[in-house]
Amino acid sequence: MFPYLRSQRVNLQLLQEQAARELVLLLESIEGSKVIVMEEAMIGPLDLIVAPKLITDRGIMLRLLKPESRVPNEMRNVVYIVRPQVLLMDQLVAHMKTNVQQGRQFHILFVPRRSCLCIKQLENMEVIGEFGRLEELTWNFLPLDADVVSMEMLHAYRDVSIDGNTTSLYQAAIGLVQLQRLYGRIPKIYGKGVLAQQVWHHAKQLAIDEKSLYNGDKGAIDQLILLDRGIDLLTPLATQLTYEGLIDEFFGIRQNKLKLPSKHFPFDAAAAGGSSSNNGGAATNPDKLERLTGDTGRKTILLHSGDQLYAELRNKNFNEVRMLLARKVKDIQRQMNLKDRSTEEIRIFTEESMQQLLNEKNAISEHTTIAGLIDEQLSVYSFNDDLAAEQEFMICADIDKASAYIEDQIARRAELRNVLRLICLQCAAASGFKERVLNDYKRELAQVYGLEVLLTISNLEKAGLLRTRTESRAYAVLRKTLHLTVDDSVEINPKDISYVHSFYAPLTARLVEHSLKPLGWQTLKSQINNLPGPTFEDFQVQLIGIGGRHGVSGATPNESSLLDARRVVLVCFVGGCTFSEIAALRFLAAQEDNNVEFVIATTKIINKHTFLDSLMGM
Repeated sequence: MFPYLRSQRVNLQLLQEQAARELVLLLESIEGSKVIVMEEAMIGPLDLIVAPKLITDRGIMLRLLKPESRVPNEMRNVVYIVRPQVLLMDQLVAHMKTNVQQGRQFHILFVPRRSCLCIKQLENMEVIGEFGRLEELTWNFLPLDADVVSMEMLHAYRDVSIDGNTTSLYQAAIGLVQLQRLYGRIPKIYGKGVLAQQVWHHAKQLAIDEKSLYNGDKGAIDQLILLDRGIDLLTPLATQLTYEGLIDEFFGIRQNKLKLPSKHFPFDAAAAGGSSSNNGGAATNPDKLERLTGDTGRKTILLHSGDQLYAELRNKNFNEVRMLLARKVKDIQRQMNLKDRSTEEIRIFTEESMQQLLNEKNAISEHTTIAGLIDEQLSVYSFNDDLAAEQEFMICADIDKASAYIEDQIARRAELRNVLRLICLQCAAASGFKERVLNDYKRELAQVYGLEVLLTISNLEKAGLLRTRTESRAYAVLRKTLHLTVDDSVEINPKDISYVHSFYAPLTARLVEHSLKPLGWQTLKSQINNLPGPTFEDFQVQLIGIGGRHGVSGATPNESSLLDARRVVLVCFVGGCTFSEIAALRFLAAQEDNNVEFVIATTKIINKHTFLDSLMGM
């Protein structure tokens, strides 16, 4: 159903198919005509799991959850698909009361798990008896691409660090068990950070408790690396300079979808027989579900590896993308030039190659337009100034005092979010401020932006983004020992992962890189002791409840051949990861010397804007 999810070792299409089958079985168990009513936040996740055709072919209608909206009288069942949030229960009940009629039944499918608080809220509202089915859709990790799965929980880091809500950690643990059910036991586990350790503690206990899961199958994943977002708070605040990272920061990528005003795309994709946004799975009509929101006048472009051009461009530094697009435009023009060709050559070309070239031309035009919009953003004067300030902090220049650039931005009453981002980035590079410096910033912010900014600052302190310094200077030490900044970083045909920020290698990706070396994790343990949280490792023996790879001594001939195959490493980010970190890991996987494939799991793909917004919100 979603060809772009396929891969040889860890085929994430199996995860998607399992989730789709779960939904279909639940819907088919409800007799009679049905309408699915869902909150807007579920549209993207649903589109990652099922093609709209799978639902509409069964005569099932789709509606958005709005208390005042009515469903057609002939529909005998109303099926709500919602996240387990108490506030949503009020909207759901209001919609239910609007649509009560003789013979109609109501059902709720919670994603990914049923909440006792939600059930209690329905009981308190005295409507629990109105619902026939209260079920779960256990969609813990949603497949975004052949090597990326996400829980799509933007507020996971905030929930734990600020609100003390550890639900996301338990859900991540359930997701890891679910992955092992599908792909086999993971024998080696390494991790860093408090949240990462809690996730693995839950996952291991769940596996032990479910001994019936053991099936003796060989595991496809050789190693799990769990990383707490809290060990590296500089990377999510830094400006990404890969093509995919810049698209996300300027325009936002949501569940593989980019929405831009249609006026930027005057060329007709349909005339070319389909565009890059029509490759694979639900892409046959990317607006099918989004149409529920009434979002008109915008073009939806699907961004995943089903688009060959995008797969080639997405992980590259933007400076290289410009060159590649210009080269591809010339290649297309050369191939479509029919001058000096015979009539027979033109006929063969038209029959065999023209349609493919038109599709390629449309994809190039699409990405050239996107690149042009990015160029407009990059040419803004403040962008370069902010980037220069970031890089000064990254090399630990003048981090022990208040930054003149930041103070100037405060005096100009620049956007608060960006000012706070730069302050937090400086704090991360300094491994904490001197108390006097932090107090100076607080005073200036309160004077210019009002006393309410202190509530936001309190949140950032709880989340560890603003803090006073301890004895440790972890970042300054690791910058040198792990070469986090590279003065001669190459952006075009790079040799090092630092190209993703044109200067800085994400700490998390550097840790993974070092762990790939012989005795890598053992060597790293002593180097990363200054980072917050415990460093841990574990080894899952067979028969703990999840099937896994057989030992070498008992391997069959087919299994022995797999021992020479590329290692598969699952890297799980607890609290979110950026596209720059994903690009860095893909770069490492592309290096033959590493002999490794990565599967990346995260609570959510974040950027400097979405990460800070999730923490600033009250």
